[in-house]
Amino acid sequence: MKLKLKKLMLLSITTATLLGLTSCKKEPYSTTKTSLASIFEDYNKNNEIKNTVDTIVLNNNQMFVDWSWQKFLWLTSNTEDNVPVFMKELKQVNDFGEEIKIDPLKKKGLPSSYIKDGKLPLILDLYQQADGTKLSSKSNSLVRYSIHANDGILEMFNSDDASSIISQAAEILKNDSLKRSIRESKNQYLVGATEIKIAWIETSQVVDSTKTFNITAIVNQPNKNFYENYNNAELKRMSMIGFHIFTVTAEHPEGVWSTFDQRDLAPDRTSFHGDPVNSKSDKYTLFDGNAVGNTEDGIIQDKTTLTPKVKNKVFQSNPEGVRYNQASQGMEVIKEDKDFATMIKSSNELAKKALTNDKVKIWANYKFVGSIWSKTNAPINELLDGDLSKPYGTGNGQSFGSLNLANITMETTFQKEGMNCFTCHSMNNNLYRTNTSKK
Repeated sequence: MKLKLKKLMLLSITTATLLGLTSCKKEPYSTTKTSLASIFEDYNKNNEIKNTVDTIVLNNNQMFVDWSWQKFLWLTSNTEDNVPVFMKELKQVNDFGEEIKIDPLKKKGLPSSYIKDGKLPLILDLYQQADGTKLSSKSNSLVRYSIHANDGILEMFNSDDASSIISQAAEILKNDSLKRSIRESKNQYLVGATEIKIAWIETSQVVDSTKTFNITAIVNQPNKNFYENYNNAELKRMSMIGFHIFTVTAEHPEGVWSTFDQRDLAPDRTSFHGDPVNSKSDKYTLFDGNAVGNTEDGIIQDKTTLTPKVKNKVFQSNPEGVRYNQASQGMEVIKEDKDFATMIKSSNELAKKALTNDKVKIWANYKFVGSIWSKTNAPINELLDGDLSKPYGTGNGQSFGSLNLANITMETTFQKEGMNCFTCHSMNNNLYRTNTSKK
C-alpha cells in the first residue's frame, strides 16, 4: 500500500477539515417549480435537465429527495458532445485527488491509439473500496471505480492551505489543539463544490445490459505495489452500477451525501433473525441464489483475501438507510425513519413511471438509496463538538436523513448498524483515519 498521504482521504472525502461556515446568497425553495414530479416530467419531455441550485437552503426531507434526484439526473445527462455531464463538467481524478491527464499516462505505457481527438476516455484502475474490500461479479470480474471532481473541489485540493495540512499531517494526527485550529479555519469549499464516485462492472457481467448505462473505458490492472502500468490496459465495455454524490450546499458545509444503485444488483435484507436474506433468485448481478455459505458473510470482509467472506452473496442491509428495531420479530423500521424511507421509496416508484422517453428511460433502472446531511445552519463549533454520524436529538448527534446509509457497490462490507457516510467523512473524526483508507 502506498504510504503517501492521500489528499482525497484527508481533504476531499472528509471535507470539513478545511471548512468554515459557508456564506452565500440564500434563495427560496419553490415546491411548485422544483417538485420531483415536475423534475421527472420536464426531463422526460425535453431530454434536458438543469443543475441543482445549491444556494437554496435545503431544510426538509422532501427537498433533499428532490435535490438528490435532480443532481443525479443532471450529472448523468447527455451533452452536445455525446458524453455525460460528469465527464464534461467534472474532471476525473485519481485517489490522490490529482487530475488524470494524458501525458503522464502515456509515460506509463498507455497506447496512443486509446486517445481520440486529444481526449481521454474513462480510466478505470481503482478496484478497492473504502476499507480495502475487492468486490467481484459472479464470474469474478472486479468492480471498478472512478472519481470525478469539479473546480470547487480541485481549487481547494491545490490551495496553499491544503498543502500546509498535508505537510503537517504527522503532527496533526497527534495534536488535538492543532486539529481543532485547522477545523475552525475560515477556509472552505465553495457552495456547489462537487465530488462523485462511480462503480462500474464489465457489461457482460450485468443481468440485463439494456437496463444499465454503458460506456467504453480503459481498464487497467495496477501491479502488486499499486503502481499503474498501462501497458496491460484494455478497452472494455463497462456498466454503471453505483453512483455516490457529495456536494456542498447552502448552510451545509459538511455537504449533502446522496447515493444511487442500479436496481438489479442485490436483494434487501429480510430478517435480523436467522438467514438475513430469503431470496434464492439468480436475477441479481452481485448475488447468486445458489452460492453456498452463510448469507451474513456476504457483507463481512475476509481480512486475508480482502473480499467478502462468502462471494456473490451481497445484500443491502439497511434499505433506504433506515434503522430497525432489531428486537422486534420482523423488520420494524423505527418511527423516526419511516417518513423519509417512504419518500425515498415513492421517489423510486415515480422515476419508474415518469422516465419513459427512450433517451432518458435508462435512469428509471436506478434507485435512490438515501441521503444524509448535518443540522442546517449549525454553528461550526456545534458541529465540531457533536457527532455527525449520529442522529440529531440523540446525545450530541448532528445528522438527519438516512442514518444507516451505504452504497452496496462501494461500502459492501461497511454496512453495520450506526454506520454511515459521516462515520468517516466528518470534521470531528477524519484526522484519526489512517492513509490505509481509499475512501
